[in-house]
Amino acid sequence: MKAVIIDDNSESRASLRADIENFCPEIEIIAEADSVVSGTKLLRQVQPQIVFLDIQMGDGSGFDLLEILGDVSFNVIFTTASDAHAVVKIKIGRAHV
Repeated sequence: MKAVIIDDNSESRASLRADIENFCPEIEIIAEADSVVSGTKLLRQVQPQIVFLDIQMGDGSGFDLLEILGDVSFNVIFTTASDAHAVVKIKIGRAHV
């Protein structure tokens, strides 16, 4: 499966990439982005099956990115350092666990 990581923290991206490579060899990270803007551009160019998406980034949120794209054909796995963001979005039905 092809995947993309979108997170504004380079250390978080590197850590997630290492975990995926070590524990999920069936997932290939094909690209990374560090913001809503760069992530949107990237996802318009590549066709991943999975997107590991940070909730809060410097130029907006992962939810902003999804709204900009509209209908998407990939699965989203939200990543965040803040429990508060994840809990709120799951409660309003914006995320699937």
